[in-house]
Amino acid sequence: MNQGRCATIPPVNVTQRLAEFVAGTSSEAIGPEARAQAKRAVLDTIGVMLAGCREPAAALVAEHAREQGGREEATVVGAGFRATAEQAALVNGTAAHALDYDDVTLNMRGHPSAPLVPAILALGEKLGASGRDVLDSYVLGFEAECKLGRAIGEPHYALGWHATSTLGTLGAAAACARLLRLDTEGTRNALGIAASLASGLQQNFGTMTKPLHAGWAAHNGVLAAGLAGGGFEANAEAIEGPSGFLRAMSGGVGIDATAAVRGLGEPWEVVEPGIGVKVYPCCYAIARSIDAALQVRSAVRSQDVSAVEVVVSPGTLIPLRREVPAGGLEAKFNLEYCVATALIDGRVGLEAFRDETLARREDVRALAARIAVREAGEQLNFPIEGRAEVRVTVNGIAHSAEVAVPHGDPKNPLTWDDLAGKFRDCAGTVLPADRVEAAIGLLSRLDELRDTRALLAAIGGIAEADLTA
Repeated sequence: MNQGRCATIPPVNVTQRLAEFVAGTSSEAIGPEARAQAKRAVLDTIGVMLAGCREPAAALVAEHAREQGGREEATVVGAGFRATAEQAALVNGTAAHALDYDDVTLNMRGHPSAPLVPAILALGEKLGASGRDVLDSYVLGFEAECKLGRAIGEPHYALGWHATSTLGTLGAAAACARLLRLDTEGTRNALGIAASLASGLQQNFGTMTKPLHAGWAAHNGVLAAGLAGGGFEANAEAIEGPSGFLRAMSGGVGIDATAAVRGLGEPWEVVEPGIGVKVYPCCYAIARSIDAALQVRSAVRSQDVSAVEVVVSPGTLIPLRREVPAGGLEAKFNLEYCVATALIDGRVGLEAFRDETLARREDVRALAARIAVREAGEQLNFPIEGRAEVRVTVNGIAHSAEVAVPHGDPKNPLTWDDLAGKFRDCAGTVLPADRVEAAIGLLSRLDELRDTRALLAAIGGIAEADLTA
């Protein structure tokens, strides 16, 4: 073993201190702004989860869960049945990430809510948890995800790990431990178990397995907390130990273990730097390019375009797929396809990533094949920060637009009404209008709900009288 690499991890008991924070933080210490941001995230995530529940990846996982059977503890959204909390978290987490329409955050370098929300909703439904408890657990799980991301985010991502799944597993475990009201020892064990369950590879981007990562993280968060609550034990230094999570997931290089416990809740990560909400259902690394393309489009006609060049910050292309996309899932990671869609249609919505759309849109494919993409400029905090410039040449005249802060970024946020509009678009694909509005109403006062099973009844289509504790 390379002892030199082990020595790069300072002697900070991350597992213990995170456990103390998650178990010991009072509800009153989680201020109204943090809770408000959590409520916005739950609204957005449930919306994309509903839109994603009919996607092939989510439908296949749902069918697998149905075949497994078991106790009917939690709602499997859009599938017409209930399952164990773990299985419901698995299916709903897969659905939440199936469209790549779920939120992102800087320090985690991934999608924080797709693992968190399905886990805490499933366990919360099983327990009959209040809305306030659900929001508190979200804030604390989010804090764990992001603080661990601060510790190893850059080398972790560069090695090919999918932080949504790896850090999401630990965040979901922390959140579920909080819902179960585990003490410090129990929470520490939950984090330790989760550290061994964390997985997910970027190589599977563009396939059904990518959204499965979020579902598996949600599942494992519920599992880890449940096992710990029953007395299951893990190593007390599972995160920071010489053979622990931090070293294993970073190669022992670039670790700042103290960042995982520095300034916990001061401010809350969910407040600063906050959450980036997606306005396009594709990889967030493409959002700036789409925004810029839409700005340029107002000055040109796509049929007259002779050349298109996209210049993005270094690192932007790491999660993207440069080959011609064979289907909708791959198209979500193809910058050329997304920019061509924006230039031709003036929007990039859910329908752009249907397999049948990809097959019939010869105009989009033809323009995409002519788009030149390159990286240049300052190296920023990838993958959340960056810049994109789109240059379109028409009749020898160049038109360009540059975007650094996309719509939906915490510095350029959506309003509650904007989020509700996105929710209507997403949820309306599977729910009638009256239930969509009922769900928005319940979510707007989530912190006041004594029992979140009323919310699950609204989005799951199961009568409250049929619910069991």
